[in-house]
Amino acid sequence: MNLEQISLIPRGYKNKDPRSLLYLYPNSVNIVAYAKKMQQFSFYQSLEIAEDLAKRQGFILLPWECIHWQRAKAFGVDRKLKIGRKSFFLMKVSELTKNEKLKLELYLYEINQAG
Repeated sequence: MNLEQISLIPRGYKNKDPRSLLYLYPNSVNIVAYAKKMQQFSFYQSLEIAEDLAKRQGFILLPWECIHWQRAKAFGVDRKLKIGRKSFFLMKVSELTKNEKLKLELYLYEINQAG
């Protein structure tokens, strides 16, 4: 795995920036839908910053869904990062197990299909 190719952020998430919707359509915006869009957008913004900082230190972000709970408990003290309701772990590519690599590839595929 190449560090430059690993990104947990879906392509083109900035194309659907909801911040200007309230200004452009002040009376016709569904506030619940707007809040959900803003929450998702701010999550991806925070994740992008965290991913950039992790890459500068030589790490990748590994989602909680991709790591075994015992390994997560071992790395949890120093390398756990929480963004919104999701947890991520700072991991080196060489530290990943074969199963974690497979789960990460599946996770990346699902993110890019949904986004």
